[in-house]
Amino acid sequence: MRHSIMTEKIARRGVRVPAEYAADFLAQVLVRDHASQNVVLFQGDDTIEAVQRWLSSGTPGSEHQGFPVVDEAGTLLGVVTRRDLYGPGVTLTARVREILKRPPVVVYEDNSLREAADVMAREQLGRLPVVRRAPRDKPSVC
Repeated sequence: MRHSIMTEKIARRGVRVPAEYAADFLAQVLVRDHASQNVVLFQGDDTIEAVQRWLSSGTPGSEHQGFPVVDEAGTLLGVVTRRDLYGPGVTLTARVREILKRPPVVVYEDNSLREAADVMAREQLGRLPVVRRAPRDKPSVC
């Protein structure tokens, strides 16, 4: 039988009913258990030239593709990528905060990986800063 008694009524109304019910593993795992702990942050007032020099230094962390950007108080301003830093029209004297393309989209460390994946898909993001729920949301893990 394709549908159970429980789902037959729903199916007759035209709603697709999955053939099997399975637990979503991502919904059971917290972001804090899988997020990077050693996060490289850029200051919003850093110059593009200084950041590019650091990226080419080979220092641990410089191989990453995206970096959270914070202000002097530690508040998250956004995320900058290598593509942003080396993109056309970027001047070496510009500040990192000037090339941020959007306000920060974050996930909290106590969210599930399913929630994080849903945010990434909805916002069309390839990376997502993880912040602690605190008086001020400062990046703590990424």
